[in-house]
Amino acid sequence: MSGKSPVDSGKLKQGLSSKMDDVATANFLIAEIGSRRHIGDMFRAACRELRSRFPHRDDPENQWTERRLRGWWNNESRTVKHFQMLELFETAEAVRKARDEHAEYKAKTERLRQMAKFRSTALNRDVAAGQGRDLG
Repeated sequence: MSGKSPVDSGKLKQGLSSKMDDVATANFLIAEIGSRRHIGDMFRAACRELRSRFPHRDDPENQWTERRLRGWWNNESRTVKHFQMLELFETAEAVRKARDEHAEYKAKTERLRQMAKFRSTALNRDVAAGQGRDLG
């Protein structure tokens, strides 16, 4: 060997992360879930969404609270448990998917609205030109 331990070789460094990286990731996911609005509203929305998906009724220590989210946001807490990160990620993905579906729905209804407007304009043009008599 060249005198380097496997930890120093650089091959294993990708698996190492500092606790602040976890908090930064948690804060990003909280902002995604809470949709980046006023800070208080963001925490309330994120907490409401997390509670509805993961109530932890039988485990009060692990319930989602605004205080827990604020602790990460204000860097008062440096610990994000594995199950919390998974729940944050799953919720953020579900919220993102719902937003994408809603945006797709809005685009589709806007296209339908434009087609209906175009048809009614064409029909009105035909009626105004006297060609609408045969429509009856």
